[in-house]
Amino acid sequence: MNAPLAALLARERRRVVAHLARTLGSARLALAEDAVQTATLRALERWPVDGVPDRPAGWLYRVARHAAIDALRHDGRHQPLPDDDAGLAELPAAPPPEARFAGELDDDELALVFTACHPLLPPATQVALALRVLAGLELKAIAPLVFTTEAALAQRLARAREALAGQALRVPAGHELAARREAVATTLALMFHLGMRAAGRAGGAEPACAAMAPCWEAIRLARALAAHPATAHGDADALAALLLLHGARLTGQVDDAGDMVPLPGQPRDRWDAGMIRMGFAHLHASQRAQPPSRWHLLAGIAAEHAIAPDHERTDWGAIVRYYDALLALDPSCAPRLGHAIALAEAGEPGEALRRLEVMRAEVPAALHAHLFAALSRACERLGDTAGALDRLAQAIAVAPHPADARMLARRRDALRRS
Repeated sequence: MNAPLAALLARERRRVVAHLARTLGSARLALAEDAVQTATLRALERWPVDGVPDRPAGWLYRVARHAAIDALRHDGRHQPLPDDDAGLAELPAAPPPEARFAGELDDDELALVFTACHPLLPPATQVALALRVLAGLELKAIAPLVFTTEAALAQRLARAREALAGQALRVPAGHELAARREAVATTLALMFHLGMRAAGRAGGAEPACAAMAPCWEAIRLARALAAHPATAHGDADALAALLLLHGARLTGQVDDAGDMVPLPGQPRDRWDAGMIRMGFAHLHASQRAQPPSRWHLLAGIAAEHAIAPDHERTDWGAIVRYYDALLALDPSCAPRLGHAIALAEAGEPGEALRRLEVMRAEVPAALHAHLFAALSRACERLGDTAGALDRLAQAIAVAPHPADARMLARRRDALRRS
């Protein structure tokens, strides 16, 4: 697929789904998604031949709307829809890639995201549905994030759409907004994570740039949430800070051959200084929210990495303290893994090894490679090179992607040489 065209369609898709879902109503959310998918496929056929229209969102919306009407007629359920083609022509254009953090959050988009994160649904289902409607992700990409199978996730999302059938697509207010804020933030963080992971597995500089598109969009949405009058909150600023500070490192995450570079080996002069400054501005603004949320603590950890002149001079003691506070809010496997890694780097590899061994029976399969890599690092810090190499071999064996396996193999080879 043409990478610029794919990026353009990804930017426009969510806005068109949101607008069409408002027109059709929440009971027809799946129809809106399917109709926009039909329009997207048609664009992939037509635009390379006819050229990209002046208003891509308007073109996609009209085709999707007609597809939705055809589907309703086929089912014998067609009722006249509002004639809002003209209204869509006034829909603001999505920000271009060169202004990747510009642009405000459309109210239809905002309503769609917060409707998907309705408290009627279990938290994991909220996040999965929001990722589906917000980013158009395939089920195979979402299922591992919520620790389920594609088939089970498809059933879960079908039930979720049925549960939301009578809910208005609107921006909630007051206590309703607060109840949904965490799921929205989690959705954007996972959207960023998926883009970051894809960028490191793309296999070349140009594909990696295209794969990073979800990262830039997640950052844009987080910053827009922090600025929008209906959703402005310190937690949104903390999330924006976290994503910006991680996003600043993306330019150092992939080398010239397209291979992943782990944090200790990343050239810090390739990090984006402008994004780091923006991240610290949001981190400062986030302090208006008390008590601090997990997003504040995660942003604090990212900030310690951003200000360290090199990996060796990172303030690991501060990072351990951030993790201590984080585990009081979120004792799940991922932060416990991070805490153990920080302990090993802060001079407590024995305690790190003990904690990691305790975790072995409960870590989900998606984190097995991370667990074995962390065990290897703890052994290395203890001077047990044989143990470190053995656990690296285990990490390589369960690596979820060849790019991850290659990165771990380079670490193994360096350890053998040392």
